[in-house]
Amino acid sequence: PTKQLKWISGQRAALKSIGAAQSGPYSWLAKTNESYVFIAEIDHKDSARNKYQHLDGIFCKEVPPVAASKGDSLPRIRHAQKLFDAIEDAHSNGLKCQLMLEKATMYGTTREGIKAAVDGNSWLVTELKGTVADGFNFILERVE
Repeated sequence: PTKQLKWISGQRAALKSIGAAQSGPYSWLAKTNESYVFIAEIDHKDSARNKYQHLDGIFCKEVPPVAASKGDSLPRIRHAQKLFDAIEDAHSNGLKCQLMLEKATMYGTTREGIKAAVDGNSWLVTELKGTVADGFNFILERVE
């Protein structure tokens, strides 16, 4: 069974509640001393590339190609590379991770002020395909 989500106002407060640090304000991941914390925008405007299914315990994300030659900014490239590296590390090594859900961000469809909740279960990266330059996608699955 899934643990109850506790929604908190603001991403920083949610990360602080589990002792996680984020490398930058727009990063797609954070880290505790023990695990990666992947961030899922559950109300993202691009729902085809950001799929969260709470009851099934699945989060799928597709990151479009990112490269300086395509005009992407260095911070965007760094964020995509850091996410890819963390996903690859977790996938290759079978690391249990955490998933923080957030809604009402700049790219969200709701406007009630940013809310975040950390899923109390562990998650595993069960699939990773692609590269940063060509675009990549991954699947996280909740584990007991």
